[in-house]
Amino acid sequence: MTLALQSRPIAIELHRLLRDLDPSRFRRELEGKVRARIADMAEKFRHASQRSAVAEGDDLPSTLAHVAEVLGEELPAPELPADQVVEAWTAYRKRLGLAYESLSQRLRTREVELPSLRPTNYARSFVHVACGTSSLLLVELFLTDRMRAIVPAAFALFFWFLETIRRVSSRANTFLMWVFGKIAHPREAHHVNSSTWYGTSLALLGLFFPLPVCAVAVAIVAYADPSASLVGRRWGRTKLVGERSLEGTATFAIVGTLVAFLTLRLWHAAEFPPLRALAVAAPAGIVGAIAELVSKKVDDNFSVPMSAAVVAWTMLQLV
Repeated sequence: MTLALQSRPIAIELHRLLRDLDPSRFRRELEGKVRARIADMAEKFRHASQRSAVAEGDDLPSTLAHVAEVLGEELPAPELPADQVVEAWTAYRKRLGLAYESLSQRLRTREVELPSLRPTNYARSFVHVACGTSSLLLVELFLTDRMRAIVPAAFALFFWFLETIRRVSSRANTFLMWVFGKIAHPREAHHVNSSTWYGTSLALLGLFFPLPVCAVAVAIVAYADPSASLVGRRWGRTKLVGERSLEGTATFAIVGTLVAFLTLRLWHAAEFPPLRALAVAAPAGIVGAIAELVSKKVDDNFSVPMSAAVVAWTMLQLV
């Protein structure tokens, strides 16, 4: 068995640790058990890196050794003052998450897949809602039909330009990850940023769909996605696909339906009486939840609004 395959079980174990260190789950009274898990895991990574370093002849052993180093040597001190505990564990979790993503990238090149890491990030959730609300207000109150196609396209092109720069220059990638460090997921250091996918979806919505459909899709991704993430991470117990839970998916469908319905009634009441608005909003919210549930290869900031828009447009033709 190759080192990559041998490393997968302990990498999965590391993913579970990071999930339990998530701020929506971690509690101070669990710290003792967590420290014991970390010590055991650090030893496993250290042993894996030393055992196969010569035979493998690549950079995977050094990556495993780096994970072991972060696990053991950067662990917060056991007797920190109470006002420093949260900050110390937050910084530790972030460094460990970056090490996990680096390992995931190494294993992916060897065709060994690991679960993606999407930790709770309240700043990111706030920015997500703020951007969605701003987009919705721009679409409904300020942009003409022509500008609704041009402005998001310019936004998308700018972010794809940044993506190109990141691929050409590792320094540019490091700088951009530092700039957006408060709201970026660790995995985005090696993948197309979610903001880029979001901008791309806005551009396509503005180009190909009527105003009410655009508004419904933007409202769903703005409010249902972060609501589902917060509920799923904190209370999700019934797993459906990967780390997605029944509780989070149900929250997405309910919130998505509600905000889509309110959007149609608030700005398009003449065209959408209550029953017609519900007939469009409910399928869009439910399909958006399904898209978020099954999205693996495609970022849900693209799949959710596009799926919701297609369904909303289809229902618009039917009702």
